Amino acid sequence: MPRPPRHSPRRGEATALRPLLLLLFLAVLGAEAHAHGRRASSSDITGLAIPSMSHGALLVLEDHFGAILALSDRAKESDPVFRKLKNYTRIQNYYCLWGMAPRAVADEESPFNECSHAYLSGARMLLLHMRDMPSVSTPAGELASRIDAEMVERGSALVQCAYSEEPFYTGDFITPHWENVAGHRPTLFAALSPVLAVLGLVAGRRVIRR
Repeated sequence: MPRPPRHSPRRGEATALRPLLLLLFLAVLGAEAHAHGRRASSSDITGLAIPSMSHGALLVLEDHFGAILALSDRAKESDPVFRKLKNYTRIQNYYCLWGMAPRAVADEESPFNECSHAYLSGARMLLLHMRDMPSVSTPAGELASRIDAEMVERGSALVQCAYSEEPFYTGDFITPHWENVAGHRPTLFAALSPVLAVLGLVAGRRVIRR
């Protein structure tokens, strides 16, 4: 009876290194984009202007981001401003890896902090706009009031950061600062954790075989 093929330890190690190589590639690509691409401070701006929010207010709004998008899907009517804000918020959230980076909002030093400001500021504008849309005006008003109350309770509106005064525009998407990933330990650890897990598995198999 033929034996199942064994996976070479070297092949396992090569597989484990792929995420690391991808991370390095993204860092180089991000540095290139940072040098030649547009950031939110660019003078070449298009689309609707979106005022940024205080750092503390974003921490509260982050808890309600999913509810805001879900409410926008319930709207029966539409208009150009609504479509632009909804599309911008969803796409910007995608550019920011769906808000999954560790401490992306809480830590100003995170490579994902600026793009988090962008999509959460867009979500706030989207929510405020929905208060004037008949099909969702009541729940939008209630959600906006609840968010405002939480901001006051936590005193979060007073907490500022580097991007709190920076406006965003629906025609100018913000990418993470990939060139800063290596200097931000929570992000770097999250990126390397799959590599460390696979390397640990490979090492464990070697010990068992011995």
